[in-house]
Amino acid sequence: MSSCSDFLDRYPVDALSPSTFWQTEDDAYLAMVGCYNRLEPIYGGYNMMYWDTTSDNLFNYFSWEGYKPIASGNMQTSDTGTSFFNFLDIRSCNEYLANEATVDWSTTEKQNQYKAEVRTLRAMFYFWKTEQYGDFPFFTDVLETPEEAQLARTDVATIREFIVSELKECIPHLPNKNGTAQGRINKQAAEALLMRYYLYQGDYTNALTYAKSIHESGQFAMPAMSYADAFLVANQYNSETILSHSYLESTSNDLYLPPFMPNMIGGWSSVVPTVDLVESYEMSDGRTIEEAKRDGDYDESNPFINRDPRLRASVLYPGQIYHDNYKNTYSGCYNSLLQYFANGDKNDDYGINADNASKTGLQVKKFLQNLDQFSDVNTASLHFPIFRYAEVLLTIAECHIELNQNLSEAIECINRVRNRAGMPNVDTGKYADQSSLRTLVRRERRVEFAGEGLRRADLKRWGLLTSTLAGFDILRYDGDVTTTLNADGDYNVAITGKSVVSGETYNFKSHNELLPVPLTQMELNPNLVQNPGY
Repeated sequence: MSSCSDFLDRYPVDALSPSTFWQTEDDAYLAMVGCYNRLEPIYGGYNMMYWDTTSDNLFNYFSWEGYKPIASGNMQTSDTGTSFFNFLDIRSCNEYLANEATVDWSTTEKQNQYKAEVRTLRAMFYFWKTEQYGDFPFFTDVLETPEEAQLARTDVATIREFIVSELKECIPHLPNKNGTAQGRINKQAAEALLMRYYLYQGDYTNALTYAKSIHESGQFAMPAMSYADAFLVANQYNSETILSHSYLESTSNDLYLPPFMPNMIGGWSSVVPTVDLVESYEMSDGRTIEEAKRDGDYDESNPFINRDPRLRASVLYPGQIYHDNYKNTYSGCYNSLLQYFANGDKNDDYGINADNASKTGLQVKKFLQNLDQFSDVNTASLHFPIFRYAEVLLTIAECHIELNQNLSEAIECINRVRNRAGMPNVDTGKYADQSSLRTLVRRERRVEFAGEGLRRADLKRWGLLTSTLAGFDILRYDGDVTTTLNADGDYNVAITGKSVVSGETYNFKSHNELLPVPLTQMELNPNLVQNPGY
């Protein structure tokens, strides 16, 4: 070592060095990609599909996966479930913004665009964390020491003011969707975040302003394809997509699908739909199932026929034929869910026959309707939508309804979403006033965005989260699948009733609407204060 004077001065060949980085636009691009990668733990498909289990839409059976206690209200500071009380995402953005000025930029416009993208990402991270925790440690600089990092929680109102000002400053420097690479922040994505922010705050005037701006930009349209096809990999950058999180097959940034797949093809059934979700879908003619029951047109023993097409596209219910090809991939597979129920033979998808079987008798189908599009379900490419045009249309509708103005435009926007799904126009004789239209648009949001992680926030802002989850029952359909096919090409079923899944106790209380600060964070930082009720 003493004979080699430069031995300890060599640049690392397997890592980027701060002393040689932050010089070129390529360096800045790599650092920005690092910020985008931080989207995955929050806005990626894995968390968002699991996040719907913290509402009444989906159910997570395995408590160790971290979402079940958030749904049931059984969180403890020592067992918080999934935690978002972390800071590497924000630090990554802060580090970019602290260093990008040293880069030799080709144009000021590109520099400003990259900065705007990163600032928007940082606003997205703070938006999510404040929604889940309220007050949160707030910092916009790179903290150099553990002592500096021991921040107290900043009040949520101050952080929200920052989010709004950041986004408004960024929008002029961002390109329209058609002028930017897929998966990158664009002008309409920043506007969509402001739209969602104001909607969640009940500020319908400002939410409408940003929704209308996106609507009138001419950048988006409901795609000329079925609801089911819109979520195929081949169509994932369709005309409805405002922003999605990109997954790349067989990389460190891919999507692991087995938690969402049926046991019969090697899945775990970790995340499954609830019976409550299934029963929220209308009949195909626009009547609710309660209305169809009164008319004598709803067969409770065969409940899956003549329903909103979004039900069949989103939920794999008993009797559907599903992925015959996968019989050759996994042992003991079946080409239809013929034996979900209690009577007759019980295969590996019967609810109480195997740990990895659905406890509700239902499976997620949205995003998974064609598993053959993935070369490997363990490392899949499936770009998950963060913002899409249907949310803009339903936001315009909801804002008009809550402001009790321009209800005709509200109905027109709802119709555009319904028509793409194959549903008829709104019955204006039945839905003619603010109250009835409010019920309709809330139901539309539930079935349109099922599995996309928006339901919990909707229930919370409507003041319904605690009342919905307090004592919520996880139900299972009981019965058999017959050998006769219906018009949809599915096997008819013979439901005999519904049972409460044993051992699933929901104790949700109002303070559970915010998550607890993890005990580990409280021990590391004496300046933190716990949320009330924990």
